[in-house]
Amino acid sequence: MNVMNNYKNYCLFAILLFGAVFSGCNKYLDEYNPAGRTDNTFYNTASGFENLVKANYSNLRGIINSPNMYFVGTDIFSSYGRNDNNGLNLYNSNLTPMDGNFSGYWRQLYYAINIANTTLYWATQVKDEESSLLNQRVGEAKTLRSFYYFLLVETFGDVPLQLQPTTSPIFAFTRTPEKDVYQQIITDLTDAIQLLPASVTEQGRVTKGVAQHLLSKVYLTRAYKLYGDKNNDFKMAAKLADDVISGPYSLDTVYANLFDPTITDFQNNKEVIFSVQYSSDPQTNSGGNSLQQYFLWDTQIVPFIGRSGLYGKPNYSACPTPFLFSLFDREKDSRYAATFWNVIYAQNAADGFAVGDTAVYYPDSIWSQSAIDGEKYYVINPDKYGSSPFPGLTRCYPEPKKFRELNLPYQDGGGFRSTYVFRLAETYLIGAEANLGLNNMDKALEMFNKVRMRAAKPGTDPRTNILYSTEMKVSKLTLDDILDERARELFGEEFRWFELKRTGKLISRTLAHNEEAKAAGSLDKHFLLRPIPQEDIDLNQTVLKQNPGYN
Repeated sequence: MNVMNNYKNYCLFAILLFGAVFSGCNKYLDEYNPAGRTDNTFYNTASGFENLVKANYSNLRGIINSPNMYFVGTDIFSSYGRNDNNGLNLYNSNLTPMDGNFSGYWRQLYYAINIANTTLYWATQVKDEESSLLNQRVGEAKTLRSFYYFLLVETFGDVPLQLQPTTSPIFAFTRTPEKDVYQQIITDLTDAIQLLPASVTEQGRVTKGVAQHLLSKVYLTRAYKLYGDKNNDFKMAAKLADDVISGPYSLDTVYANLFDPTITDFQNNKEVIFSVQYSSDPQTNSGGNSLQQYFLWDTQIVPFIGRSGLYGKPNYSACPTPFLFSLFDREKDSRYAATFWNVIYAQNAADGFAVGDTAVYYPDSIWSQSAIDGEKYYVINPDKYGSSPFPGLTRCYPEPKKFRELNLPYQDGGGFRSTYVFRLAETYLIGAEANLGLNNMDKALEMFNKVRMRAAKPGTDPRTNILYSTEMKVSKLTLDDILDERARELFGEEFRWFELKRTGKLISRTLAHNEEAKAAGSLDKHFLLRPIPQEDIDLNQTVLKQNPGYN
């Protein structure tokens, strides 16, 4: 049948283009590239269907690698260039439907959705797959499709809802109301939870906990919307968070263990619910993970640092705002030292520095000018993070080290660390927020303090004789407290723009703490939705309405 040929040809193209490129180690998803397949019966066999399922995962690499979409233009992230007139950061007339960030994102997500749809179709055709494994694979595809639609609907609002594979060009789409897209997401994830196992041997596969965590966040997000059932949605978010917490996961006792590449197999951690995998084999790494390039300032401009694999090559996208650094109690909170370097060492002999000398120091509190003048190295006080002492460099701040990779050359991408998408600390914060919405303050505080206590440095404050862990507890809680805690705990992991939008805080917190956005003064409520890509509107043969406020 021709339709079978169309399905087969699309799937072959999809896998060849976005092949399942995971590590060959047997505890990770194995790659497979079925080049040259031309028969009509490949995807209705167990082996063919398994490789189609794997093709779903490689799409995640491009989708999560979108720093401009997730970070820039928020309270804790600005754009790297101070005077770059970046519409995503300034919310000005440069943020338009012609911006390639939106068209690339839109198409990546719909491409991934089509592979999930194709997988779900072939799940009805496969002949020799063991039934429980087939159900599991259906759960994986439904969860991933839900994740993609969640990102789409929160970014653009009403979006076309496609639930069948596309086998030939479609020239006319209509936008499905946001509330209906949400209902489909909830239906898919509810189904997936019943189909998925609690654990798997291959790191990186979707499990029941992934679907539960995502559905908890979906309900939490819908609770703030006019069409949501606020009380029930908060209840469901809280219950699902509890379900995840009672599952096979546990908080690591030391926050830094989650990110320290000197620890063998540090990412095979019981706190991680879901992660996107990369490979140490350059042939299957698809350009590699570039997360280690995010948020850096350009040390190569400074002669005595130069190009350094240790401090990395920036991708000139997002950078932390001074406000982010102000959120950490550096004396009590272990996460600051695990996230940032407070000392930069000379990598080159230049300007009176020898290799290994302290070159730049970021004190925890403000030094006097006389103390600064007494040191050979550069001292950058916390109130100077928005500026730079180095010619040609507009910003200088504590360099992020959270996502560093050992012995990685100074290059674009190339990294092979996995990227955490969901981990248990966020589940606790989702639960805290849901219980806060229900006015269950004791439970909200319990969940919130679970994260705070893990972050506390061990030891006793000699001034008070009180354990730091006790001082890290809080006895009252607000939505802003949770957003502050998410920034400390999930710096560079959570998709910050979505967190602020969900809680209704995007405008207020961005204008309060992002100095460039505040100076532009144009951030208003129409920016709570991104523009539909103009090229997709132009190609559509029916009216595909643009979001309000965009020309």
